[in-house]
Amino acid sequence: MLNAVRLAQRVILGCAILAALPCHSYAQQASAASNDERLHSLVANVQKGQFKNALAASEIALRLTPNDYRVWTLRGMAYSGMQNQASALNCFEHALKLAHFYLPALEGAAQLKYRQGNEEARPLLLRILTERPNDPVTHAMLAVLDYKKKDYVGAVSHFQQAGPSISSQPDAIADYGRSLAGLRRFQQAVPIFAQALALDPSNRSVRYDLALAQSNAGQPEDALATLQPLLVANPGDEAVLLLAADLDESTGKTQQAIDLLRKAILANPKGTDAYLHFADLAYNHGSPKIGIDFLNAGLTQLPKEPRLYLVRGVLLCQLGEFTKALDDFEMANRLDPKLSYIDVAMGIVESQQHKSAAALAQFRAAAKSHPNQAFTQYLLAEALSEQENPNLREEVEAATRAIRLDPKLVAAHDLLAGIYLQQGSKQLAIAQCEAALAVKPDDQQALYHLVLAIRNTSRKNEIPALMKRMNQLRQAQSADGAPGKKLDQLNEAQTPR
Repeated sequence: MLNAVRLAQRVILGCAILAALPCHSYAQQASAASNDERLHSLVANVQKGQFKNALAASEIALRLTPNDYRVWTLRGMAYSGMQNQASALNCFEHALKLAHFYLPALEGAAQLKYRQGNEEARPLLLRILTERPNDPVTHAMLAVLDYKKKDYVGAVSHFQQAGPSISSQPDAIADYGRSLAGLRRFQQAVPIFAQALALDPSNRSVRYDLALAQSNAGQPEDALATLQPLLVANPGDEAVLLLAADLDESTGKTQQAIDLLRKAILANPKGTDAYLHFADLAYNHGSPKIGIDFLNAGLTQLPKEPRLYLVRGVLLCQLGEFTKALDDFEMANRLDPKLSYIDVAMGIVESQQHKSAAALAQFRAAAKSHPNQAFTQYLLAEALSEQENPNLREEVEAATRAIRLDPKLVAAHDLLAGIYLQQGSKQLAIAQCEAALAVKPDDQQALYHLVLAIRNTSRKNEIPALMKRMNQLRQAQSADGAPGKKLDQLNEAQTPR
């Protein structure tokens, strides 16, 4: 960071340059010499920390030269040294009105606004870079501002140019690591977090972030070793326990993972994530009953948590208890209509059991018993679509009922769009695609159907933009990992962190 002494040195340099300019008369030379003496006296007071003397001297100087931006800058430094930040900022800003690109005033104003967390620091810092493009301190401040805005590309670029100016600042280095992690550059983030942790070994947040980066970089054993001090120091830290459990499970230590999840639940019985992690583990190991037991315990603590009902519904499907599963899905939908069911529904209908006549009969019975449940009607339509010889009329009726009950049910719009495309009813298919995209702009299925529907219409000129959009979504999905890998990731976008 800049300080009063460094800023004063910049003023001295400015004074020396001005003094070297020719004066046209003896009177002008005498006046300039007198003015320089006052400025050097002011600079000396600021450098010695004699801020009250500097203020008094600046008042005298301003009576004689009220528009001298250097005096206003030095006055700002004196106020800043006295911790009067508001008056300091006023002085720096007045100096900049008089001299738009005067570096000491720019640096003083930028630093004060930066300390306040004020975005108005950014244009000032950018103006500094036009004069001094390689200034590492300016790059460091811009990097932190970009990180706070989640502009990780800009943050990484500025951190790289900040160089040694942040080498002793663990918080700034940690923000550099988080910016790299935000870009999923985990391999590069690991040594940066390690550097921050070496400067501040007791920082829980940095240690956790290092372990998370190591985990995402495919270094589970290193991540577990990094986490160990946190597990010892605070055995009830839920986030640490959950990460350690995931790491143990990924390295085949399932029983240790289970023990850690139990500890997390006992430490925070009203926390949702531990129940979801346990259900995920139970699902992956084909033990739905155990997962359901834990979710039942969770629902006694969190009876209005929609994700617990959603995941319990999936485990009930694994047991073949479809009617109960539908009840859970409907409850989850009632508690949070924004929760996405598409992946869950696909998991249900892709099951071989759900393609049987007995399973279809169960869906029909459920739809008849719950005629006003949109999701139940949709699941009937989806189950019909999976039959070898689907009843298209019944399928369309069920999907249409689902949309009538819930116009925002994207999966039903997608299903109808596919049916209409198959029948050659392109305008009807387009209408369903557009309805789905109005609710969920990143619905890849709707985008794909829309491309097919408008291919031979007057709207075919829209296809390149739609294809580009689909490609971007696929790339983003690929970067985030395969969808549906973990049950507690089905609704990651809605899950608060």
